[in-house]
Amino acid sequence: MPILDRIQGPQDLKGLSFDQLAALAGELRARILEVTGENGGHLASNLGVVELTIALHLVYDCPKDKLIFDVGHQCYAHKLLTGRRDRFQNLRKKDGLSGFPRMEESPFDAFGAGHSGTAISAALGYARARSALGQDYRVVALVGDGSFMNGPSMEAFNDAGHSGEPLVVVLNDNEMSIDRNEGALARYLTRLRARPGYQRAKRRTKSALDSLPLLGRPIKAAIQWSKRKLRRLLVEGEFFEDLGFSYLGPVDGHDLPTLVGALRAAKEMERPVLLHVLTTKGKGFEPAQVRPERYHGVSPNGAPKAFSYAGVVGETLCQLGARDKRLCVITAAMREGTGTERFARRFPERFYDVGIAESHAVTMAAAMAAGGLHPHFVVYSTFLQRGYDQILQDVALQGLPARLLVSHMGLVGEDGATHNGGFTLSYLLQVPGMTVLCPSDGRELSYLLTWAQAHVPGPLALCYGKQGSPGDRAPVAMELAAWPCLREGQDAALCCVGETLGLGLSAAELLERQGVRLGVYNARQLKPLPEEALEALQGLPTITLEENAPQGGLGGQLALALGRAGRQPRLLPLGLPDRFVAQGTRLEQLESCGLLPEQIADRIARFLREEA
Repeated sequence: MPILDRIQGPQDLKGLSFDQLAALAGELRARILEVTGENGGHLASNLGVVELTIALHLVYDCPKDKLIFDVGHQCYAHKLLTGRRDRFQNLRKKDGLSGFPRMEESPFDAFGAGHSGTAISAALGYARARSALGQDYRVVALVGDGSFMNGPSMEAFNDAGHSGEPLVVVLNDNEMSIDRNEGALARYLTRLRARPGYQRAKRRTKSALDSLPLLGRPIKAAIQWSKRKLRRLLVEGEFFEDLGFSYLGPVDGHDLPTLVGALRAAKEMERPVLLHVLTTKGKGFEPAQVRPERYHGVSPNGAPKAFSYAGVVGETLCQLGARDKRLCVITAAMREGTGTERFARRFPERFYDVGIAESHAVTMAAAMAAGGLHPHFVVYSTFLQRGYDQILQDVALQGLPARLLVSHMGLVGEDGATHNGGFTLSYLLQVPGMTVLCPSDGRELSYLLTWAQAHVPGPLALCYGKQGSPGDRAPVAMELAAWPCLREGQDAALCCVGETLGLGLSAAELLERQGVRLGVYNARQLKPLPEEALEALQGLPTITLEENAPQGGLGGQLALALGRAGRQPRLLPLGLPDRFVAQGTRLEQLESCGLLPEQIADRIARFLREEA
């Protein structure tokens, strides 16, 4: 009987030998490979923390003790060990286990996470709540080296060290976030990894003292007080120590006995501790070890390769970069996911990977624009939310022509609520002076990106989904029609944003069979709203269709614009519901939001009957 089949919870690990635990690690990896092969998901990161997860659950008494993940995409082994093994085959499926920790899913998930930089803040929050309420439990945060280097983590680390609260930060150092880590702190961690001098000196000193039968023990005791000084001298651990953390490590993250010993030592220290653990991303699966960035997120085996906007962005930026020597590209540790790796290979001197630091990237782009460059920051919508203050203060307020290429707008499928870009338009349309464009397919994306270079002098946000259609029609020139009409109709106007255009056209066909003729518009320029588009809507019942919260999207903007023009809007805003949309396939998500063509047609028909 496989060992994993006997694990109902972390308590079942306690009686296993290290040989059995090593066998369990192999079974966990096999199960993760099997399920991600069927369902897709985050692979390399999960394979890298299997032994570390086992060791954490051996040493800590969860859920009483609080184990907090940063990002959370490395929690698969944790879920398998905490009573969710029988449900693991439904990982990332509708109504199945989330690919991230979720407090409502299990008491073992102490804090939800889907973005980086939260674990140390959450750990300190738990530690302070524990002290304030006189409770007794331990707190440990598992943080990747890419996450550790971003602003929120550094802010929390500084506060945690100053607080003196007992907690442990496990730094999972695999030299990766999604792509290779960049920056001074990454180089600092590399020096720590490559410090043979400390371990060599430690071994030699121990050997020499052990050879002195009378003096060895007293000398050992006498030099304990100087351990911190020696570590500073030989390990370069001053950075962590000076911030109030005791530094332990680095230790081999795949050596269970060493890991368990180090975690126990850290657990007993009544102060903030940083345990530096070295792991290999993709451990146990050679392709993922060789190219971990390619196996960060995988699709189900046998699934047809979906069209991705990332390839269009990469190719178009290369074309523009060949003509414009001032054009530069910025990413936040996401060159593969955003398609910018192509530009990085062709123009490495004009490519900047800032690590997981979206706020910094926005301000840097603003200053690059002020300095005469043409910066393009390519970023997922939900990650850009972290840079909202910088968009307002540093880009828009100063009118600087920084370009924000905002991917993953709308519903993104199995990654669920943490990654859905359902508020993209809500936070960008509020920004004064910002031009906001939304292409409906790949050809239009390339066209709008090229057009904006020549015609938009100030801040620009170009927003598009994760996957969509490459497009089979030539885009209508912006000078001819800001909102092209793709289907004529006199009964009502349907204004579609981005990928919803295909849904809207299908709904219009269904309604035509009922004798209702809709005019269908491609609302590709959302800010400023084009006057000619407003004129075309005059007197018609109007429906807006978008994968965004209608309160802040096109529906809200159009209602305001028509009201200011003195027109009584007869408006039906169709968009995402006032809730976070759960994981599932994109079609399942659309259905749950009432945005399949049949559902759209039914809602429009009811609206028009009520208007009649």
